[in-house]
Amino acid sequence: MKYLNNLKLTPVAVLGLSILLASGCGGGGSSDADEGRSDTTITSRGIITGFGSVYVNGTRFRTEGTHFSIDDNKGDQSDLRVGMIVTVKGSSKSDSEGSADSITYDNELKGPVSAITPDVIDPTRKTLTILGQAVLVTTDTTIDDDGGLRFDNIALNDVLEVSGYITDSGFTATHIELQDNDLEIEIKGRIEKTGFTILDFAISYDSTTRLDDIAALADGLYVEVEGQLDGAGTTLIAREIEGEDEGLDGDMDEAEIKGVISEYNVVNNTFMVQGQKVDASGAELEPASLQLADGLIVEVEGYVSNGVLIADEIEQKGQKIKIKSVLSAVDTVARTVSFNFNATTITVRVNSGTEIEDGDSGNNLLLGELSVDDFVEMEGFAEDLGVINAVEIERTIPDEIRIVAPLQDFNKGARTVVMLGVDFDLLSASFEDDNDNSLSADAFFDRLTIGEFIKIKDSDSNAVFDKAELED
Repeated sequence: MKYLNNLKLTPVAVLGLSILLASGCGGGGSSDADEGRSDTTITSRGIITGFGSVYVNGTRFRTEGTHFSIDDNKGDQSDLRVGMIVTVKGSSKSDSEGSADSITYDNELKGPVSAITPDVIDPTRKTLTILGQAVLVTTDTTIDDDGGLRFDNIALNDVLEVSGYITDSGFTATHIELQDNDLEIEIKGRIEKTGFTILDFAISYDSTTRLDDIAALADGLYVEVEGQLDGAGTTLIAREIEGEDEGLDGDMDEAEIKGVISEYNVVNNTFMVQGQKVDASGAELEPASLQLADGLIVEVEGYVSNGVLIADEIEQKGQKIKIKSVLSAVDTVARTVSFNFNATTITVRVNSGTEIEDGDSGNNLLLGELSVDDFVEMEGFAEDLGVINAVEIERTIPDEIRIVAPLQDFNKGARTVVMLGVDFDLLSASFEDDNDNSLSADAFFDRLTIGEFIKIKDSDSNAVFDKAELED
């Protein structure tokens, strides 16, 4: 092949973009009058957190008559998975209910694993190198197991499709799945003249390369490149280069973005979230004690003026909620399971995307095969309205009770914490930081921040929580 030029693509902060664009009557928030509010046209880009319709950014989008586009091909709802980042276009009468005209999924990265680096401190995290980029995979990453892929068996040369956030150090995967075609390699980024700036991964093209949605290649264009690797695996030979949208396009009265903070400027109180500049100088922070910094996952609400998102509210977002305990109820009609702690019920929604498995046999289960008093391990995401959508439920052998969830409140003197609406007593607990180093009770409580995740354990399953840990 005759190479006419080389490209440098700078992956920019578009990954994991969660956008809610609203146009309609008046200003925007929800109210008790939602029922009488006229339809609002919306475009929402974010992570799928549940099914039974499709849940994105805390909104349940009905999918009757919806057009689905999966990696530029016609698809249907069965092609989607929890953890995928999608774009929903449709209408809504409230912040929690909408109707999708179209749902589009397009992966952010597809290529072979060239290196695997386990986290020496936390065995639930590992970093993969794919097309020269660092991809962090954690227990919060959803993994499509249709091809037998699991966290513990990811191998060199596996071709993986990745959806996720971009950070200063690479990608944090929200969803990965195994591919069986090493000729379909894809990556997104901004064009420069020579190779990729992140680890200098090179792109080559010639006169046979198809250009889509762009008249000509130029520095600064944000594009998706598809093709195959050369024999050395160090250059992506482009078959197609397609123009892609980046960030928020133009000014708008209402916008919502969810992503990872980067380039935080403490003097100007500005930062980038998935390619969008945010001015946080007048924003209300949730929790009020939130300290903005690179690496935090936040949801930003406000309006866009002259290309800058002027934030009205910034809320810290987190990771998967995890509960390992005995089921107190199973409702096959409402499709929920429940846990009970200190006479307080925690209800979890089970949807069509929830994987239910028997840990002993490895067999998949139906919701109706779970029973009260079954010991299970549940992982899920919390929606804005306090609903927990289960991603996985595994029935397992009774063991220690464990809860990982965001902190809602705490009392240092009484040594209590509130998580998932339940007041937990830690008077008998030992304490550790996020590196498993012992802490005194006072030191532990001094480091607590509302909204951050902590882990508590009842080692003997006797209703006495005897260990508490800060979560990374």
